[in-house]
Amino acid sequence: MKIRRVRASEADPAEYIAGANEAFGHWGDEALFAWAFRGGKLLFLDDDAGRVIAGSGINYRTLVDGREIVIISGAWTAQAGRGVGAFTRLIEATHEVARERDAITIAFGRMDNVSCRRLAAAGAEVHPTFYCRSAAPHPPAAPSPRNAGRGAIFRSSFRYTAEEWRAQFIERPHAEITCLEDAIVERTDDFDRVHAVSDDSVLPALAARAHAAGRRLFWFTLRKPSIECEWTDGFLTTFPATDISDWELQNGDRM
Repeated sequence: MKIRRVRASEADPAEYIAGANEAFGHWGDEALFAWAFRGGKLLFLDDDAGRVIAGSGINYRTLVDGREIVIISGAWTAQAGRGVGAFTRLIEATHEVARERDAITIAFGRMDNVSCRRLAAAGAEVHPTFYCRSAAPHPPAAPSPRNAGRGAIFRSSFRYTAEEWRAQFIERPHAEITCLEDAIVERTDDFDRVHAVSDDSVLPALAARAHAAGRRLFWFTLRKPSIECEWTDGFLTTFPATDISDWELQNGDRM
């Protein structure tokens, strides 16, 4: 088996998309590919016959304290690559890329996913995260709409330029984005997904807004939720082991 590194800007999107759509059911299209991996790289694992059996993306970020971050993004394994250590090879290759930049490798996912065990086995430290869903209507009034581009009011440990922030949180392909006074929200059929929020105290009002429209609220947090909700346990891994107690990351930061 052989690892290939490819700049996303030079890759054939179909090579990644075909494997991702097979693995995830429906990952996305070329517009999502261009957004998800802008400025990043792709890793492909080929078998001895030259067939692609696994792939993943690499995205780069910088923390506000100047440390570099490499994010394992959208990793998939084809059926033909199951059981041969394909994902472990992708993790090791990502660590090599990170070491070249003196960067921290991170990855997001759900705690019950096998990828969590593979990342931990490769030496990563596992930190708990929470995928939250509103459980019942909340009485506070909903926030009022406000113009886009207010990135400075939203907390993130990632450093963005104004253009990078708009691309990450607002200019998402095929997404119905609403910019509220204290939140950036994407509407889907079943959920209002909070991609950025100024303060958790706003969440009950956002939940009320979602329930009034027949939807529920979804948000992501690194800390145990402080308001009544349902949640699924998630993870954020760091390699090497890193203290993230002072990190602030939003749902929209995840890749």
